[in-house]
Amino acid sequence: MNVDSQYIKPSTLIINANTNHKQIAFTYDSGFEDNETYQILDVLKKHKVKATFFLTGIWVEKFPEVAKRIAYEGHEIGNHSYDHPDMVNISHDEIVKNILKGEDAIKKIIGVTPCPLFREPFGSWNKKVFKAVGAAGYKYSIYWSIDTIDWQHPTTRVIVNRILRKAQGGDIVLMHISGNHTAEATDIAIRNLKAFGFKFVTVGELLKH
Repeated sequence: MNVDSQYIKPSTLIINANTNHKQIAFTYDSGFEDNETYQILDVLKKHKVKATFFLTGIWVEKFPEVAKRIAYEGHEIGNHSYDHPDMVNISHDEIVKNILKGEDAIKKIIGVTPCPLFREPFGSWNKKVFKAVGAAGYKYSIYWSIDTIDWQHPTTRVIVNRILRKAQGGDIVLMHISGNHTAEATDIAIRNLKAFGFKFVTVGELLKH
């Protein structure tokens, strides 16, 4: 893909949504391994909640059936690169190539496009990265306003408290499918947030506000 980056608008950083509505988006990132995806999907299905999954191409290639289930059950899919590099440390062209390789893997295996949602690996970004993400065709760089830090494998209670303590309308919650207690924490958090009057939406739906 040959794109003259000076004519492409940089990707827009999204941390949360500006909304007066009690809406919240749960997001789940993949990397290289799979641990709790089936359990997370079971929980989301039980509560009739749609979430946004940011998938790496290498993960989709390794776990195609799980990836297909995510799409089949109506969840939103975003691009999380091909193999999770820190994009601050690679060149513009390498960033674009990596993003498009991830996109191709997702399209080939799942049959959907992850555009226009991209999440930078490690949440690592700068102006160069945003320009490259835009050049790859992605309008939005999706960050988060609540980080559960579940990749460090804290207890279920800790994950839930990190969500409930901060939750407000327009929040984007970061979780991972490789955690140990993420599925259980998702179950408890959803029940509590619903009791507080929150509605669960995808990132794409959140961006409409």
